[in-house]
Amino acid sequence: MDARSEPLCSLTGRSDVYGVGIRAAFYAQWLGSLLIEYLSEENLADLRFISIFSSAAASISLVIGVAYNSLQPLDIYFLLLLVMGCFLFQMPLHIWRIVTRCQAHLDPFQLSKESHGHFYHLMTLTVLTANVSMGTWYFTYFLPHLDRGCRDVIFLLGKVNLESRGYIIAGSIFFIGILVSIGGFILLNTCCTPIIKSSSRNRRTRSRNIWRLRKLRAISGFIIFTLLVLSIELPNQWNHIQDVYDFTTVTQLLPLMLTIGIFLRSWAMYASGANDSSEERRRRRTTSTSSSSTSTSTSTTSSGDSSQVVRYYYTYPFSYYDEEDPYYDYDDYYDYYNDYNDYYNNNYNYYNYSNTSGDDQAQIQWPQGVHFSRW
Repeated sequence: MDARSEPLCSLTGRSDVYGVGIRAAFYAQWLGSLLIEYLSEENLADLRFISIFSSAAASISLVIGVAYNSLQPLDIYFLLLLVMGCFLFQMPLHIWRIVTRCQAHLDPFQLSKESHGHFYHLMTLTVLTANVSMGTWYFTYFLPHLDRGCRDVIFLLGKVNLESRGYIIAGSIFFIGILVSIGGFILLNTCCTPIIKSSSRNRRTRSRNIWRLRKLRAISGFIIFTLLVLSIELPNQWNHIQDVYDFTTVTQLLPLMLTIGIFLRSWAMYASGANDSSEERRRRRTTSTSSSSTSTSTSTTSSGDSSQVVRYYYTYPFSYYDEEDPYYDYDDYYDYYNDYNDYYNNNYNYYNYSNTSGDDQAQIQWPQGVHFSRW
């Protein structure tokens, strides 16, 4: 019988596995991570952890359901999307990292302020390996051996039969490829160090690339988020699955409320940090400006006692190269002065003795209270 002429399978929805509250909690985690990642990468730790542990919970549910033979093929399809969702957002970044040969000034992971400990990385690797192993089993063994007189419809840029050969081959290649990549990372430790050593020029270049990569990362993340939501919600409607839209039980509300609480906490930390940084810069600029005025007036008053000094001794305020100045808008990752240390060292005489002769330089006597300094 033609697969297109087969009737749809009558599937009873599993609200305890992928009910509307559980699905909404995963959506909130993915979307919240994208927003906080774009605004403040330093405050992502809580959302990352809840995403990893939610994926682990769904993975354990998947293993138990398969062991007890209580899950239908479409149920496993939904669970695989939920457990793999938080990892799919990282795939374009790893692909970009390989294409650019792990160059430091183009590596989105080295340009990120997000940092985690060994426990987080161990948990991530463990959960990802378990999820990919289940996905490999699903596409290489479970689906090819199905023999049913009905069909399930899923979304893959359109309506696709769950048991179609093309979908099974594509899914097998996808999960086997990830499994091989994990093995290569563990055994070979590839991309551990940049292939090309970073220079001052590369540091200046990647400081300009940070904002571009952040925007591209956000765009790719929203595209993946949209595809994930469509891949879960459309099959629910196409296959007429019932009992998965009940939003009145504690089981459905608890994961969503917990996720919203974690997101609001991360948002509050970002807002508090932004206000503190703004006040600190304002206070620092006010203090430095008054200090600069005092130093300049002292140097001007004492200039009559140093007739041999042609150029004045200038003291620039600490905030002269403030990060809010659009001309010196270098990111916090890179220090503007570090890129130009050689320039200022080599041109040291220009700032202090450019208009004095060699004999005068040897006899320079600074007025009382004025001390020699490069800055």
